[in-house]
Amino acid sequence: MRCLLLVLVLVLSAPLAAQERILSYDSEVDIQADGSLEVTERIAVRAEGSSIRRGIYRDFPTRYQDRYGNRVVVDLQVLDVQRDGRTEPWFTERRSNGLRINTGNDDLLPTPADFTYTLRYRTTRQLGFFEAHDELYWNAIGTGWELPIERGSVQVRLPSPVPADRIRIEGYTGAQGEKGQDYDARASSPGAARWLLTRALAPGEGLTVVMAFPKGVVVAPTRKQRIGWLLADNRGVLVALVGLVALLGFCLRRWQRLGRDPQPGVIITRYEPPPGYSPAGLRFMQKMGYDTRCFSADVLSLAVAGALAIKRDKGVLQDEWELLATAATQAPAIGEEKSLLDHLFKDGSRALILKNTHASLISAAQSAHSAALEKRFKPALFARNGGSIGLAWLIALATLLLAVLLGGGAGIVLILAIAGLMLVTLVVFAIAIKAPTAAGRELLDQIEGLKRYLGVAEREELKNLPGPGAPPVLDAKRYESLLPYAVALEVEDAWTGKFTAAAGAAAVAATTAGISWYRGSNGGDLASFSKAVGSSLSSQIASSSSAPGGSSGSGGGGSS
Repeated sequence: MRCLLLVLVLVLSAPLAAQERILSYDSEVDIQADGSLEVTERIAVRAEGSSIRRGIYRDFPTRYQDRYGNRVVVDLQVLDVQRDGRTEPWFTERRSNGLRINTGNDDLLPTPADFTYTLRYRTTRQLGFFEAHDELYWNAIGTGWELPIERGSVQVRLPSPVPADRIRIEGYTGAQGEKGQDYDARASSPGAARWLLTRALAPGEGLTVVMAFPKGVVVAPTRKQRIGWLLADNRGVLVALVGLVALLGFCLRRWQRLGRDPQPGVIITRYEPPPGYSPAGLRFMQKMGYDTRCFSADVLSLAVAGALAIKRDKGVLQDEWELLATAATQAPAIGEEKSLLDHLFKDGSRALILKNTHASLISAAQSAHSAALEKRFKPALFARNGGSIGLAWLIALATLLLAVLLGGGAGIVLILAIAGLMLVTLVVFAIAIKAPTAAGRELLDQIEGLKRYLGVAEREELKNLPGPGAPPVLDAKRYESLLPYAVALEVEDAWTGKFTAAAGAAAVAATTAGISWYRGSNGGDLASFSKAVGSSLSSQIASSSSAPGGSSGSGGGGSS
């Protein structure tokens, strides 16, 4: 009976005795004064010829991402590999996130047997440098081992003695992300600490040690070193930076060649608009581009000339604006005004309500008006240099695309930040590269002279500005004829204030009541009237040129 029990015990215990496992895993980490680590790992294993046939391997992560998404690449230099105190063959192979150190060669190990492997290596950039302290956060026993680990210890030594009360020691055990406390840790001597596992680790479990120590014990990397590492580890960021520098260089050279404006002349106050130019033409030249105020300024000019009337009906929530064709005896003399008038009433109707239900007609009128201005002013008076803008966009987009592809998802925050700087550069360049010709520069000087006259409210102040002589008398007719130009140059409030001060309250009320081309409720308030035909009319035109349903607040769909 006793023999039978003995045989049964031996049979049941045989699989346990034959199990491959790590008998002990002892690690010594020496922190060098330059911040590098010299590590010695002694790994005693029980080999049965199953998983351990020619040797063991040690996976070492050398590439990871920091909390900002930037790739960090650390260095690993293998110094020595031994088995049972004798030099052992070894080689490395690349893994997805680092290196694998393989021990042994093609020869099989004599199993079953116990072996002790000693791995010595040097690694860099493993320390964290914070404002108040420096820190080692070290996965001493990684979670990638497929064998159980019966015992384990870690010894960490600083390059110089540090009192135990100035060192903070922590650690974690368990699977990836777990924060078990199955260890005992204490300062073993000044500047040194030791961690000892208090239980065996199952496959996939590890030990992480944390040691915080005062600043100055090791040399912190300089800002230049950090930037160099960042660019070396994140090729996408480097490519994006090179693209930004190339873009800035290209934009600067093109601006020097094409975008420098001719020197302005002496600005002389002008009491009349430059002959042959509509209000929209002056604004188009000033902005070197088209906007809704160009449209509204020429609509107002046509109204003052008697070619159309403007009607405004006050609403509870929104006013309704309407343009009414008149029986004008003479067509507008200026080409862009004639083009605008022809397209406003192109369908033969005599009225046009400024609502987005008429967006196609209004948009077509704007396009025709803008095209007439483009034809007249470009390239005779200014150039936008659109080809240079297109090349700048091509440089930015090409380098950003290459940066994203090379980055492989790393450094994306910095790449996006550089993309933002590129966008700012492109916007500034698109504005700066516009340049007037010599004739355009002369017209800009005349526009500025007219704006000075329209925008200076005090007569005494106007006398101090250089001009051709005393300004003409400002009466109702003159106020009305120059109002479209004031709207175009965005000084309608100043022009109205100037007229109010010069004519007096009675004349202002009479003027407001006598404006035949405007039909709306303004109560004799000329200031409200100027705002209505200025900013309010421009806003209404902008909203009515967009088709209804052009944007939506719904994120879903359905049927009805």
